[in-house]
Amino acid sequence: MSERDDIMKKIQFGTDVVIENGNNGYKILKYYLLETPVGFGYSKLKSYGIGILRIDRFPGKPDMSECKQIEGVFFDVEEAISYIGIIKREEVVPTELSFALERIISEKLKQKQEQVTANLN
Repeated sequence: MSERDDIMKKIQFGTDVVIENGNNGYKILKYYLLETPVGFGYSKLKSYGIGILRIDRFPGKPDMSECKQIEGVFFDVEEAISYIGIIKREEVVPTELSFALERIISEKLKQKQEQVTANLN
């Protein structure tokens, strides 16, 4: 375990999402807010990221899991929580996290650009 892993906090976001997977199986999606101090003791600034854990369960078989996390995307906790809410609502799985986050950020930037343009006119 690295020094960075010791410092980063994982905070579960809301309750698990459980989705039936067929053959009496189901998948569990857990969403996390990742909080990492920036400056390691020299400042109170923190960066925030998103983590997703997917667990597949089928009767009589061992659990299979995958996870993905992207650290340091945000410096505002409320903004990070807003994005996690969208990702959870869309039931994004770990393999889709990078693409989903890029799409959502692009959509939000486009909305901001349209607001600025409208205000200038």
